Amino acid sequence: MKLSSTMMTAAVLAAGVTPGHGTAALYVQSQARLSHQHFQAPLSRGHARQSAMDALVSTYESSSVADWDGHGAAPVSHAVYRNAYNFLEVLPDGLPMPSPGAEPDGQLTLEWHKSAYQTLSVSVTADGDLHYAALLGASRTYGTEPFLGQLPQPLLDLIQRVTLG
Repeated sequence: MKLSSTMMTAAVLAAGVTPGHGTAALYVQSQARLSHQHFQAPLSRGHARQSAMDALVSTYESSSVADWDGHGAAPVSHAVYRNAYNFLEVLPDGLPMPSPGAEPDGQLTLEWHKSAYQTLSVSVTADGDLHYAALLGASRTYGTEPFLGQLPQPLLDLIQRVTLG
């Protein structure tokens, strides 16, 4: 199996660099992780999720330097990227994948947009907070949930209401 450079970059970036681990060890770890994920994921899940992951990598790479927008934007940190990557990994099969974007404050945003009146935006922070805002017809809702390795139920409910409802 030949892995694309984007897939390798995504895994290496998400894995992070731990002191004491060399690049060879990190590469082997990322290859093992990708192989494991590849053989566990159904094809239909893989395509949508991989497209979202590719878009996230691209967004991160273009916004990880200071002033990436030409208007003084803060760089997106590796911690923010890692949290967004992990968030995408835990989205349940069958849900539409979000579109990633970068914010001037250095956070990454994941958006589900069905129409002008059915949209959800989740901002991912380095600390693992998920700040969200949704427009659901005439009603609006917003808040913050901690990301502890699982999709918080309020966000799952909102994603379903925006995309499937």
